Amino acid sequence: MPILTLASPMREILEKIGGEPEGRALELLIAGIKETLKECELELLDLETRYGFSFDVFKAKLESGELGSEFSYDIEKDAMKWEDLITEKKNWIDILKRIEVLVT
Repeated sequence: MPILTLASPMREILEKIGGEPEGRALELLIAGIKETLKECELELLDLETRYGFSFDVFKAKLESGELGSEFSYDIEKDAMKWEDLITEKKNWIDILKRIEVLVT
């Protein structure tokens, strides 16, 4: 059973790129996911650099009040963004693993 079935217009486009169209589509999908993961990592690095520690340390300091009010707009916004990025990264890694299992 094929992993991926392409509609004729998409197949024609991918044939022009070269290689087997279904394989090429999967390669492009994996490359896109990896690029998204890189962007996610850069945003996480930005937050870690800005605060000078990991999310776990940030969260502990936030909860203890060391960073000021956890409800101040900037801190709350960064906390939500940081947590969302961690979840997003995990989700993309899980998807990538599922795809790679299918193609190996």
